[in-house]
Amino acid sequence: MPQTVPVDPLGAFTDFEGRLLRRLSTRVVPFAWGNAYLDDDLPSRYYSNFLRVETDLAGVSADDLLEATEAILGDGGFEHRLVIIRDEAAAARLEPGFTEAGYSRAPEVVQLLRREPDRRGTVEVEIVGFDEARDVIERTYSEDEHLPEAAAVPFTDHRRKYEDALGARFFVARVDGEHAGLCELYLDGEDAQVENVATLVRFRNRGVARSVVLAACDTAKAAGATRVFILADDDDWPKQLYERLGFDRIGTDVGFLRSPATGP
Repeated sequence: MPQTVPVDPLGAFTDFEGRLLRRLSTRVVPFAWGNAYLDDDLPSRYYSNFLRVETDLAGVSADDLLEATEAILGDGGFEHRLVIIRDEAAAARLEPGFTEAGYSRAPEVVQLLRREPDRRGTVEVEIVGFDEARDVIERTYSEDEHLPEAAAVPFTDHRRKYEDALGARFFVARVDGEHAGLCELYLDGEDAQVENVATLVRFRNRGVARSVVLAACDTAKAAGATRVFILADDDDWPKQLYERLGFDRIGTDVGFLRSPATGP
């Protein structure tokens, strides 16, 4: 019998993520080393409008990528600039050039579910559609200190696209009968991703994030997913929670971001 070739999980995630991005984007613009994924419906959202490196960067300079970024995002009228590189060695080599151009490093860890959690969740979780989840989504955005107040409504309305384009499922936790937090689940064949994990401030430290993430993982596995991924800010604490829930790091996305506030 022929031997089955093991699937590289990071490669599988790269392919899966690309499929999702194409369904979410209003435009996909190729450049020499990858594609730019653009959403003209929400140009102010950084992670809906960015360049994603998808090929080897040997011999490529930061200036090469900066030029491509200006040609696509700058000439396209976007106020921010964002390039995402999955090759950590290449990102380290290119970082000085991005720093000199006013970009900051924004790394995200890619994690894969591989183990059982240290303990189960204890908070009630229900699966709802966007319309029922909308209020708690907007409140989590309103409480996000990294977002301007005016972004809460358009960013919330944008989540409907994830339901329409990806079939996203919203896992909402209830504490004392009230919506307390949520996450989203995207499924495509054997691949699944848990995303947009958020807890309202007054319900934090009560197991909300643990409960919604594990409920989403259980649903993904029951639907036939053999790979369940989650992304986390590499400079923040949630990645440690996800490790306790059974996720292991398999790679790092190094984003180089120049926001309107820090740009020239």
